[in-house]
Amino acid sequence: MKSCLGKIIYVIPLIGALVLGCLYYLLIRVIPYGDGVLEMPILQEKVQVIRDSEGIPHISAKNDRDAYRVLGYVMASERLLQMEMLRRVGSGTLSEIIGKKGLEIDKTFRTLGLVEHFRKSLKERPLPTEIKTKMESFFEGVNYFIEHEKLPIEFVLGGITPRKFDLYDSYAVVGYMAYSFAAFMRHDLLMDKLQRDLDEKLWNDLQVEPTRHSIMTAKIHGELKSIFQAFNDLNNSFGGFEGSNAWALSSKKTRSGRAMLASDPHIGFSLPGIWFEAHLKIEDPSNPYEIYGHFLPNIPFAVMGHDFKKAWGITISYLDDMDFYKEKFSASGNETIFDGRELPIERRLEVIKVRGGDDFQLPVRVTRNGPLLDEIIEDKGIALKWTYYLPDNHPIQGFYQMGRAQSFEDFQRGVSVVGSPGLNIIYADADDNIARLNLGRYPIRSELSDSRVVMDGSSKEDAYKGYYEFSQMPHNINPESGVIASANNRPLTADERFRGMWQPRDRFITILSRLMAKDKWSVEETMLLQTSVLNSEVEWVREQLIEEIDTANFSPLEMSALDELKNWDMQTFPNRVGASLYHQTLFQLKFNLFDELERDDALKYCGLSASWYAMQRMLKRENAKWWDYSKTTDKIETRKDILIKSFKDAVAILKNEYGDDISKWTWGRLHTLEFAHPLGKSFPLNKILNLGPYPVMGGYNNVNNFRQVGCKDGFQVKSGPSTRRIIDFSEPGKSYGILPLGISAHYLSPFFQNQRERFLSGKYRLQLLSKELIERSAATKLEITPHYKE
Repeated sequence: MKSCLGKIIYVIPLIGALVLGCLYYLLIRVIPYGDGVLEMPILQEKVQVIRDSEGIPHISAKNDRDAYRVLGYVMASERLLQMEMLRRVGSGTLSEIIGKKGLEIDKTFRTLGLVEHFRKSLKERPLPTEIKTKMESFFEGVNYFIEHEKLPIEFVLGGITPRKFDLYDSYAVVGYMAYSFAAFMRHDLLMDKLQRDLDEKLWNDLQVEPTRHSIMTAKIHGELKSIFQAFNDLNNSFGGFEGSNAWALSSKKTRSGRAMLASDPHIGFSLPGIWFEAHLKIEDPSNPYEIYGHFLPNIPFAVMGHDFKKAWGITISYLDDMDFYKEKFSASGNETIFDGRELPIERRLEVIKVRGGDDFQLPVRVTRNGPLLDEIIEDKGIALKWTYYLPDNHPIQGFYQMGRAQSFEDFQRGVSVVGSPGLNIIYADADDNIARLNLGRYPIRSELSDSRVVMDGSSKEDAYKGYYEFSQMPHNINPESGVIASANNRPLTADERFRGMWQPRDRFITILSRLMAKDKWSVEETMLLQTSVLNSEVEWVREQLIEEIDTANFSPLEMSALDELKNWDMQTFPNRVGASLYHQTLFQLKFNLFDELERDDALKYCGLSASWYAMQRMLKRENAKWWDYSKTTDKIETRKDILIKSFKDAVAILKNEYGDDISKWTWGRLHTLEFAHPLGKSFPLNKILNLGPYPVMGGYNNVNNFRQVGCKDGFQVKSGPSTRRIIDFSEPGKSYGILPLGISAHYLSPFFQNQRERFLSGKYRLQLLSKELIERSAATKLEITPHYKE
């Protein structure tokens, strides 16, 4: 017995060492090439790849096709798992590799038909040859990597063999991007459901912008759990698009005397981050091209970028480009009825392959309005109408034309060809143009229809009257102020025709007021604004809160907490106790204020921007009906009562979580960020694959927008700046940026998380276009050649 135990004692460490050794080998073997020469027979001429000191690849080629082949190869070498997962999400094929856990997501995306739309659309309206050729070249490079290089460890351990990539994988990512913008998919369906439970006044209070319309033609009665759950799963796993800040300053507002762009799009945090940053230079005398781009995985054209002449960033527009219709069917059920006419229903059967299980047969029906959501919500006969499905929606073509634009007019033409996803494009150029352009179409609705709820698919009155032309959209071009700002707010140039799911006004007011107050802005001052943890709206909210609760009968602990709140400097640094008390009180206030809603509905509503609008409106209305607490029958509560209760609830929660010592209730203990790997959602892989949690500054409505998504996980940060960029056209060859982690997805790469500490502390690094600076900062130089000769 002792002999056996002795052998086991010796064997266990050996087995552990062997396992660790194998894992190390699987990790180290896939770190991309550094210096040297690489043979790639699919090339026509030599291509040089210089990685700067931050790991950013600078690709120089003699022709278009080679440039995009190498871009595809390099992106795949760093991000292949991310590319694989995102194309599977957008195409509804996730279950093929993760089994039944991916089925609800696949059902959602197959029902919506986001890739299927472009399969049909491109057959009828093929891509221009110059764009198609470049996309095919990009995927040649991706597929060359798959065929000739070692696959990342996740493919080996998961038994995943990737099929060849093609241009529809670009559209899968576009579809996922558009879906993650689609707040109205959750808002309108929930609002329709709530309308039967609330009187008209209470229901109107819940809107972002209450309107005079209150007509409803159809009701939702069933559960919406699957549509909310699919969104949450995607956001937490793959990084949903959640918000954004961007602004542009003309020469009259900058110290350098040249235009400046600042951009930080807010996206769900993931590991790796969403953006692949690369510099592409094509030295073709007949058709030269250069771009420093932020690329989405699988898309070969920069979604954000800059060169020596222009720069652009993005924010989500949140314009309402989506509606839901209750269809009326013929006696046979094979047609829908519209304006007294029977119209055919398109049908198709989607077969979802499920790893470790039987194939799932998904019937999909599409009406004149769009796909029926029968398989993903409980109520039947609800169709989705969305500008995404317009035949003249050309997102890939738009990104291509924006990057290739030689003038502001060229750039506008690129923006104009996109029907969806809905974005604000914030633009600045070397000729001192600044602009906010609406990317995406917007429907012309009847005055009698109410697009906040499910409308009548059979009624001509609820049907669209057309779409606004690009020139009719609420753009903002070269304003006299020299300032353009966007923070997912209602555009200042948008009149009452335009409805949106705008984010709370806090960030926009803070940014615009600061930009207008200072005459001239430097790059360094812009950095401080972009990472600001002040919120100009906090002041009046806190004053209102303190005024109401200051005379309450509090315990000694609650009195000490109140003193902390009074003395708080309104900044959300990780060491601030006042920040914890303020945000926890408002968190509790949402549920105490909207307690008429069922708990599940309250959680859904809490995750919508409308809840912030409603709460701020109620804070200014002392006698609003919402203040009465529905769970009591012996009295009618006032604003004062509910604010006191919310503060007491907040103190009790913080005490229960962190003890009696108030000094321990710091914001950084509540407000933490964990970078989650797609496979790191549960124990033990979360402990092995994820990074963090880290205490972080900022907050939901701060300019530095580190924030929770929804209300189920408290203040755990799920979304925030996916990059920060500042380009001053006094020196476009050297701009500033930062990524949350690094360019690489490989754990043992020196560029895996080399930017993390700087990102979390609000610092920046250089983004290089200057040939001289690139040479000086080169970390590695790789020559990729069609044929290697010694």
